[in-house]
Amino acid sequence: MAHILREIYMSFWNRLDLFDWRRQRRSLNGTRSVEEFSAILDRERARVHRNEHEFSLMVFDVATTDRARNLERELGRRLRSTDEVGWLDRQHIGVVLPDTPAEGAWKLANGVCQRMTAPGPPPVCTVYTYPSQWLPGGNGPSRQSRSADRSSEVDTATSGRTPSVVQDRMQDSRKPMKGIESFLGHRMPVWKRTLDVVGALLGLVFLSPLFLIIAVLIKVVSSGPAFFKQERVGYLGKPFTLWKFRTMRVDADTLLHKKHLSKLIRSDQPMVKLDADHDPRIIPMGRFLRAYCLDEFPQLINVLRGEMSLVGPRPCLSYELENYLLWHTGRFDTVPGITGLWQVSGRNGSTFKGMIRFDITYARHRSFWLDIKILLKTTPAVATS
Repeated sequence: MAHILREIYMSFWNRLDLFDWRRQRRSLNGTRSVEEFSAILDRERARVHRNEHEFSLMVFDVATTDRARNLERELGRRLRSTDEVGWLDRQHIGVVLPDTPAEGAWKLANGVCQRMTAPGPPPVCTVYTYPSQWLPGGNGPSRQSRSADRSSEVDTATSGRTPSVVQDRMQDSRKPMKGIESFLGHRMPVWKRTLDVVGALLGLVFLSPLFLIIAVLIKVVSSGPAFFKQERVGYLGKPFTLWKFRTMRVDADTLLHKKHLSKLIRSDQPMVKLDADHDPRIIPMGRFLRAYCLDEFPQLINVLRGEMSLVGPRPCLSYELENYLLWHTGRFDTVPGITGLWQVSGRNGSTFKGMIRFDITYARHRSFWLDIKILLKTTPAVATS
């Protein structure tokens, strides 16, 4: 609770401190404000989703106003008319380079840093390339932060795991650089995290007797653990362990579900669960638990841990992600949830593409009252599904 109160206080203080700066800070030489540059990043990402080209984002660490002015002058001499410059936060200036791979961006960054004449060392620069080195399942950002580099070598540091933008921040920044995270996704507001913590705590307390009854029944009808843990893909493509009540046999094969899901993704058929086709993997009483979403209750633990929210897109499976198109990844822009806009909007009557559109719509337009509306509509939606 102390953490939540501290987060609320800091959010309020930052709003007072940054209100005028975020809106009024314009360019010394045409540099966009924080809000304007954020809109440009969203627009460029949407363009990439349509034509499947890539773009690079150069991020410069500018500690002083003099260094920012010098950087802007140097960028003004080198950038194309299609390139955009803007503030990501108080200490970072970003440059969007459409249709530019990482190698080209690094070449430009080196040239800019070499010509900097301000006192002190040149600014540290990091290059991010979207989508090839940025999306879930990709190689990760080109995250080797560096100053002026006299060689022509290009840094292409990669990670064998799903990239985490939070972990791949600029190494030399004195403060967390939030602009990148804001571009890829929408950071959880204080009101949403507060709602999640309060709701999860109340749910775990009041539903604890039901938890015990369900766990005992599962142990009676099927050998094995009462709980089921599975790796899912969450916010910004980061993996996490999801908790559920077990409704399938311990030795259940995932191949059947994998084929069914792949078929739904590639077709325009309604999203019908395997339960409706008498899935032989389900244990006695499992269909009842799944029909009324009782197996989802343990995910309140994930909500309390911050891996999920009460409201948001359902977290997908790793083999589901393998079939995604580029624009489908927009559902990772917000924290996944137990219930969501798709669930209360006729989920079994919509196609996979329809589900993705509902999820992206929620990510772009989430609000306190939208969350409350979805939560209130969840129980009637489950009862009538």
